[in-house]
Amino acid sequence: MEKVYVANDPHEKAMQRALIQYREPKNYDLVHEALVKAHRTDLIGFDKKCLIKPRNTKDFNSKKKSEKPLTEEEKKYGISFEKYDMIQNANKSDKPKKKKRR
Repeated sequence: MEKVYVANDPHEKAMQRALIQYREPKNYDLVHEALVKAHRTDLIGFDKKCLIKPRNTKDFNSKKKSEKPLTEEEKKYGISFEKYDMIQNANKSDKPKKKKRR
């Protein structure tokens, strides 16, 4: 019989519960902590497969004064939707196009 890990720490149990209820805004911090602890930061982002959107990062908070000020979406999500669209469109153009069948 194989041993199964069982969380005994209340905080760890709360992180597991938050992962199940990841859409609840109140669980954002616990979900983020659990994903980082599990080395699954690939699930933090704007992609369809991501569980949560990123919040402010140090990179966006430490911009130089000479640069333009942060927009509201950059403050809230850490990236503007325009930049996100540019990244997504660049990724789509990298894919080879399918040939049409005759």
